[in-house]
This record gives sequence, C-alpha cells and structure tokens, in this order.
Amino acid sequence: MMARTSWIAMFFVGLCLSRPALADEPASVPPAGQRQVERTVDRAISYLQAESAAWLKQRRCAACHHVAMPLWALSEAARRGYATDQRYVADMAEAALGSRQKMIASGLVSDPSKPPDPRPMGRGVSIGAVFMAVAVRALPSLDEGQKQSVAQIAADAVKKQREDGSWEFFLSRPPINENQGTDAAWILMALQGTAAPDAAQSRRVSLDKGTAWLGRAGAGGTYQEKVLKLLVAIRAGTPRGKMEPAIDELLALQRPDGGWGQMAKMPSDAFATGQTLYVLSLAGCTAGQPQIRRAIEFLVASQKADGSWPMSSRATPDGSPGSAKLLTPITCAASSWATLALVRLAPKKA
Repeated sequence: MMARTSWIAMFFVGLCLSRPALADEPASVPPAGQRQVERTVDRAISYLQAESAAWLKQRRCAACHHVAMPLWALSEAARRGYATDQRYVADMAEAALGSRQKMIASGLVSDPSKPPDPRPMGRGVSIGAVFMAVAVRALPSLDEGQKQSVAQIAADAVKKQREDGSWEFFLSRPPINENQGTDAAWILMALQGTAAPDAAQSRRVSLDKGTAWLGRAGAGGTYQEKVLKLLVAIRAGTPRGKMEPAIDELLALQRPDGGWGQMAKMPSDAFATGQTLYVLSLAGCTAGQPQIRRAIEFLVASQKADGSWPMSSRATPDGSPGSAKLLTPITCAASSWATLALVRLAPKKA
C-alpha cells in the first residue's frame, strides 16, 4: 500500500511538471547542478565583458550583437546575484545613449551634418538603436539624457511606420536581422518601453498598429519570429491562456539533445536555445521541468572553455551555410542569449 501511494504521488508530481507553471520567479536549478550552472554563467560573463570591450575599442560601433545584447545579459546577471562589472555596463550605456551626440558617435543614428545615406536602408529604422532601447530596460535606472535618447528612438520608429503597421525591411543578416517580422518585434519591444499611459498618443497608436500587423503575419514565419512574437506578447501582459498554444509549440520543437535550432535543417545552438529558454522562463517555465532542465544541460555541456558557445555562419536568408568569416558577432549574440536564459533559471546562490 505504501509503494502504491508513493507511485501515485510521483504520478501527480509528473503531471504538475508536464506543462509550464506560471510563477513570478522561476525555480532555481536543483542543488546538484546549481554550482555547475553558476560556473558556466561566470565564464560567460567574463567572455561577454572582454569581447564587448574589445569590439568597442577596435570598431567604435555600438553594434546590436556586441553592445546591446551583452549590456542586457550583464544587467540581468547582476540582478540575479552574479558578479559583473556594472561600472563598465553603465559606461557602455552612457557612451551609446547619453546624448544625441553620443548616439551619433557610436553609430546608432546618422550624423545630420553629413550627406544622407543614399542606400535604401538609409530610409529605415536604425535596428542597432532599437536593440539598445530594448536592452537598457534591464538597467536599474536611466538618467535624463538616456531617457531622451530612448524616446528619440521610439519617435523615429513611429515616424517611419507604414500605414499597415509594418516597417520597411532592407538588410537581412540572419539571425541578428533576420526578416521584416523579427525586426518589427524588436521595434515593438522598444515602443512598449516608452508607451506609458502618459506617453504621446501617436506612440500608443503606433504600438497597437504594429502589434496588429505582427499578429497578422501568420504562423508560417521563421522559428525566431515565433519566439520573438511570444516575447512581445509576454511584455504586453497578454493573459497566459492566450499564449498557451505558442508556449506549447516551442516546447514541442525541442530537439532530442535538449536544444533548439534556428532552422529545421540547422543543429541546435546557443542562439536559438538561449533565446527560447529565456522567453519560456518569462512565460513561467521553471528549471524543475524536465524539458527546461534538459535545455539548461545542453547549454552547460556545449559551452567552450573561453565562456562562449560555438556558432556557425548563417549569412544567407534561406539558412544555407554562409560565407561570413567573422563569427564574433553571432557568437557574442548567442552567448548573450544563453546567459540571459541561465541567470533567469539559476539565480546565483549565496
């Protein structure tokens, strides 16, 4: 009778873990693996700080993959108890968004004293600036200059929105700038951060129009579109019931190795896995769920000794092998997503 009772109890525990549970704070990784995950995160933090600093020194460009994404990941890590160089993070945010002139110097916006960019992409929204507007929401606070810069980024997005609610798309550099849908998702997240009740009516209208367009984009989009659409919905405060099909779809697409891939014919990697795991954690999934646990283990096992994760070039829109020889952009972005996911699911223990 005791054995039967124990079996029934374990059965119901399994049922409870079989679907995502909504929670304000995801459960920590079980103690057996906690320290290993923490060491993984510590290595990732060291890599992101060093790689981002080196990029800025050499390129002097606040690129999406080397400034915004590490800034976001390092800020979240600090909030979860991990040791990071917050002075560096603050300086990085100030150098990029401290004023209009600093935005120009960092390459986030064009210099009005110079001839306009004649390329079609010159008409579009600066996605690098949009990434920064989303990333800095993870900072404890913004000063007035930074707030004004974020507001300017949002105003530019509103100004360049098309009548149907979309934005023009000019440059495909997957997976950072994958397609019109993924860029629109990032723009919407930037608008969400500035569309408070007291914000300009035009900003709220733009957000509503853009959200409606993204919803009409259909279910046949890329994998990253599915993930980012769910992230937009989470940030909008969408009721859990409405998001359940999207959550279940992502969980169903998990690979046997515990990871996710950017495309069906691509292997699991840290970009898709980290991004998916981070969004699922925001949706309420916890480290105690078997699927989430396997994904964490995939990231821990696949990390390189330098704290980054191995990535391959995907410089073509159809996902076929790319020709890009410089892999640090995709590696830095992927390592940022992996870090975001791990610190959410395994906060640092004292």
